[in-house]
Amino acid sequence: MLVPVTFRLSEKDRKDLVEQATVAGLSVSEYIRLRALGHPVMARSDAALLRELRRQGGLIKHYALSGSLASKEAIEAYRAIVKLEEKLSDDRQKIL
Repeated sequence: MLVPVTFRLSEKDRKDLVEQATVAGLSVSEYIRLRALGHPVMARSDAALLRELRRQGGLIKHYALSGSLASKEAIEAYRAIVKLEEKLSDDRQKIL
């Protein structure tokens, strides 16, 4: 059961909080709950991008390592996706 908690903010802080929750794709309550409990907050678009990068990387890895379809370009594309995924994950951790 959820229990209401009340606190006061300046109007500027409230606007900032609403904006941050909106960017993350969360309600203000859910955003505050996650932040207050130390859980990571990731914008839904970032999460979707990382999922897609992982999916594409997996497909390229499959083709790059599978016999006759293996090519230098496929291996380079896979490495580029892995580096991009790592950079996005690192950037996300710095924000949190």
